[in-house]
Amino acid sequence: MTHADHALSEAAGDAIDDAPLPPALRDAVCARLGVAIAPPSLALLDALYGAWCLRIPFDNVRKLIALREGYTAPLPGTHAVDFFEYWLAHGTGGTCWSSSNALHMLLGALGFTTRRIAGSMRDLGYITHGSTVVTVEGRDWLVDSSALTQRPVPIFTGPYLDPDPAFATTWASDGDTHLLHFGGAPGPEHTVCRFMIDPIDYPFLCGAHERSTTIGRFNELTYARRNVADGFLVLWAAVRYHRTAHGTDVRPLDRDALRRVLADDFGIGPAMLQRYEACGALDANIVPAETA
Repeated sequence: MTHADHALSEAAGDAIDDAPLPPALRDAVCARLGVAIAPPSLALLDALYGAWCLRIPFDNVRKLIALREGYTAPLPGTHAVDFFEYWLAHGTGGTCWSSSNALHMLLGALGFTTRRIAGSMRDLGYITHGSTVVTVEGRDWLVDSSALTQRPVPIFTGPYLDPDPAFATTWASDGDTHLLHFGGAPGPEHTVCRFMIDPIDYPFLCGAHERSTTIGRFNELTYARRNVADGFLVLWAAVRYHRTAHGTDVRPLDRDALRRVLADDFGIGPAMLQRYEACGALDANIVPAETA
């Protein structure tokens, strides 16, 4: 771990780990996901992660609101209880640090052996991304709350290729690091993430989450992603992308359509959308006609 990595950990304060999920909250989350609680198994991991990809969006709605309204650290969703309470009440998810921690804590509450890891999204050479690894029957599986690969990625084998062309997920070793490629939109057909630190602890995650307020693509414009039956949806600023095995449908949005997409496609509730609009986060995505 580099000096900069230690600084991320120290920035988090004195917290050693996140608070465990209360059983009632764990049960409510599983019920909303439609997953029956059972002893840890690969079948349960498959069911839970698949349901997560379909029903819990990767989005920066709460982060945009916090940055515009002013907030006291930690960022919204850093604590798993807060993340899940808001998802149950308002439909919001989070970005990589908060959502990966929430998934880690939910899996732990279900009895899985799980750990947090970190890497560089888009392979930029510095840490920008948090994820989760689960060990089942002695084998490791990546369940990424940002890439939303729909199926856990086996990372105990050689090179892996998901046969579903909508996702086209690949995993391979590269020296002491590992590379994940997954279906992307907008831009290139695939997005790459290089995983570099395994494991990380909760203070490291908290520090990285706070540091993300000074860098990164999720501090000004809206981003949301979730899976659907035939592929996945991405909202980036005022454009909706629907990626399937047959290609990508691209739909520019006006102000009202953007609000409807957040509600209808990503499940963001009315109270949260009201705050999102009131703080100016919605209008920040709309380019005036004279400059378009």
